[in-house]
Amino acid sequence: MSEEDSKVVIITGASSGIGAETARRLARDGMRLTLAARRLDRLERVAAEVESLGGQSQVVQTDVRLRSDIERMVQATLDRWGQIDVLFNNAGLGHDDKLVRVEPDDISDEIQVNLIGAIECAKAVLPVMISQKSGHIVNVASLAGLVAIPGSCVYSASKFGVIGFSDALRRELCDSGVNVSIFCPSNTPSEISPQLKAIAEGHADAPHIPGLMPITYVADQAAELIYHPRRRVILPHTWELLVVAAFIFPGLADKLIGSFLPKKVDK
Repeated sequence: MSEEDSKVVIITGASSGIGAETARRLARDGMRLTLAARRLDRLERVAAEVESLGGQSQVVQTDVRLRSDIERMVQATLDRWGQIDVLFNNAGLGHDDKLVRVEPDDISDEIQVNLIGAIECAKAVLPVMISQKSGHIVNVASLAGLVAIPGSCVYSASKFGVIGFSDALRRELCDSGVNVSIFCPSNTPSEISPQLKAIAEGHADAPHIPGLMPITYVADQAAELIYHPRRRVILPHTWELLVVAAFIFPGLADKLIGSFLPKKVDK
């Protein structure tokens, strides 16, 4: 693929998990990637992998809670490549616990990163995309943003917010040439929660989680969405029925949701 044909993609939360794996996947197609996250050492390792797989990359240490960092991330991308084709708005964190046990600072932090950070990143790239009359914002939400998950009240609230924001922004940008998509994966081995991190690291006592998907599959689906914009993608695809059922029959969802939650492995 020539440089003219390769997309310029900003990936937030690129130091691990879905962000890092999506970077590797896009690198195989020769994409030009700005890798953004807080952990510089991890970003540099991902960047080296991107280069070895045939992509181009630059690392911009970014905390999406800081507007100055977001502005620097966008400007660095423009300075390097002169355009922004895709924002893969992926930075996120989770503090899975019953609400009564969640620290107030953790509540604020989760909303700031998962929701406000996503809004600020989208706002920062919009002037460029509107001027280009082209662009694609992919907001990474979660199945937990469509079906509320007990034990993840704040996380679900933040991701419901991301979905509402995405729908409104898509309608706001109608006929602008800028696409807005919502990417809603269910459970994937990553560092977003202690349970999923234990699985990603191969711990023997990691919980069993229904519907767990390989992270390479999720990255393939993210790439497909980048190449072929759609309003919303739910993973696994068969769980779209759960979303519909939870909306139409909330009482039934209240009774069944436990079967979709992590189950500890007996020692």
